Amino acid sequence: MWNESSASLGGGFLDDSTQQLGGTGKKGPQSNDKSIVPVLIKHITSSTGDLQIAGKTVNTLTIVGIIRRIEQDTTKISYSIQDDTGTLTAVMWLEADKNPAESNNCTQINTYVRVYGLLRIQNNQRHVLILRMQPLEDLNELTCHFMDVIYFIVSANKPTEESALSTNTIMSDNTMSGMSPEQMAVLKVVRSANETECGIEKRDILAEVPRHVVSRLDEILDFLLCEGHIYTTSSEDFFKAT
Repeated sequence: MWNESSASLGGGFLDDSTQQLGGTGKKGPQSNDKSIVPVLIKHITSSTGDLQIAGKTVNTLTIVGIIRRIEQDTTKISYSIQDDTGTLTAVMWLEADKNPAESNNCTQINTYVRVYGLLRIQNNQRHVLILRMQPLEDLNELTCHFMDVIYFIVSANKPTEESALSTNTIMSDNTMSGMSPEQMAVLKVVRSANETECGIEKRDILAEVPRHVVSRLDEILDFLLCEGHIYTTSSEDFFKAT
């Protein structure tokens, strides 16, 4: 399954002088993110500017597909790789001290492979700069990769506890909008006792609300009851907030 570790990707392919989407030399929290993100080819071919997956800028990625074409020259090998969503080119630059045959001995046309790489753009065409490529040992990896992509997107979109609390606060504020300050004051007092078994008794509400609210307490409680903001518990004089 998807792993954020970027260990053992091989050396010699991390030259930032190659043109990268979004420009080179950019500094910031996202530009330093070296986690490996599982993607589908369509994510790459349909994006503009920086590759964004679930709001995350992707620098290092992994794809799984089948090799449809191989082109080789003295400096690089270009692979046309296809999955169920599209086709793109992945480029492996050859090291000067290695025989080209050594870099291509495990990959053939119609072979399924997993590619780890960096997204690059040249002549307005997107391609992947290969950091490492390996043939699939089990075709179940195709399904696993697709599940990894879904898992990553769902996890990235899952609200954090802090954002969920913020959302609940906003919803609560919106619920109370349109209420008078006196009504909101009474509701706040009732809510303060929600942790108790029976809530708060009417006489205790009278003791805590502002003095100018006391004469209108019954009217305000009736309003809050009718609107569903509070309810009675053990008797008609005990209240809890919804």
